[in-house]
Amino acid sequence: MNMEPKERVVTDPAEFRDLVAGMRTSGKVGFDTEFVGERTYFPRLCLIQLGTKTAAAAVDPLAVGDLSPLDDLLYDASVLKVVHAGWQDLKIMHQRTGRVPSPVFDTQVAAALLGMPAQAAYSSVVREILGIEVKKGHSYSDWSARPLSPSQLAYALDDVRYLPSLHDRMVERLDREGRLSWIEPEIAALSSPASYEADPDREYRRVKGWASLDRRRLAVLRALIAWREGEARQRDIPRRRVLADESALAIARSRPADEEALRRVRGLEWKIGGGSSTAVLAAVRGALALPEDRLPEAPPSRPRGNGDRGSVVGLLGALVRSRSRVHRVAPEVLTNADELERLADGEREGLAVLSGWRLGLLGKELLALLDGRLSLVIHKGEVVVEERSVTARDGTDPRHPPLPRSIPGRNSR
Repeated sequence: MNMEPKERVVTDPAEFRDLVAGMRTSGKVGFDTEFVGERTYFPRLCLIQLGTKTAAAAVDPLAVGDLSPLDDLLYDASVLKVVHAGWQDLKIMHQRTGRVPSPVFDTQVAAALLGMPAQAAYSSVVREILGIEVKKGHSYSDWSARPLSPSQLAYALDDVRYLPSLHDRMVERLDREGRLSWIEPEIAALSSPASYEADPDREYRRVKGWASLDRRRLAVLRALIAWREGEARQRDIPRRRVLADESALAIARSRPADEEALRRVRGLEWKIGGGSSTAVLAAVRGALALPEDRLPEAPPSRPRGNGDRGSVVGLLGALVRSRSRVHRVAPEVLTNADELERLADGEREGLAVLSGWRLGLLGKELLALLDGRLSLVIHKGEVVVEERSVTARDGTDPRHPPLPRSIPGRNSR
């Protein structure tokens, strides 16, 4: 794609200030970034893309240096920032300034509410909504290398040039289909600082296998993950280079008392040494010394009924998929497997599917299915929802049908 006159690469600080000043008057700006984060704790910002309906620019942050003009734009409450799958881009800004750009509109979120897949690619959304083909091919470029190629710059500019128009079309469709109010709570989370701040008392729950530990071992895991977070941040290296999740879990399970025991932990023979081993052992000892009332809470035990729980979850899932097709909303947007399991176990609090727009669209029917007031039948190859009365004509409860008097195909005696 050839660079058009109103598309430019900005490397001069004065030109950057002028660009931002002009874009602030538009009231709506597409925003995207390219970064490198594989080798550092803090992603390294390598390119900033900004776009309005009349202009698109790629700003080289390594050249312009001072990014305060960008902050003036992103934190201007009168300018809507349009992003696609923008969580990581907004997180980078939060790490820089401690604030989150607002107001924001995410076209990937809007696409999911309009019947597209929950993680729809930008190119797919542009094709579906605007009928325009966007070239792909530089998703895994080294954006820190200089100079950037013309094809890299064209790719980067494509990422923002259509965002303002996408916003207009998507808002029209959401409004027409009565779904404009649905997107507000979804977008609100993107603008909340809490969405980007790690909770040291809960980060250990991201480690696969954490729920298998008792409270004392959970305390060890919590201490290790908290130490790792601080170490990675201070040294600006990936968390895994400090201590891998599986290694932290193994240490929590074995609770080594000295360096020799620590080195026997599988996978740590050469990874822990010097000050690191001292810090790890200190974290273990500190956790083991905690009084009972300061230990982490154990994973909540879910009540297990006598019925076929797996079948109940499967039936709930069938209803979700059926309603997903009827309402043209990706099933992942409506609910998830964890919520269905919690519903099957009798939980009703803290479930997204039982609040807001999801409650009326799906949540009430899930509860009715669990209560025996709905049934699912197959008609012409499709799952159909039917209402049922709680008490059948013969006086039995359809939720607990009587056992047959005899087994079909056999003579009863």
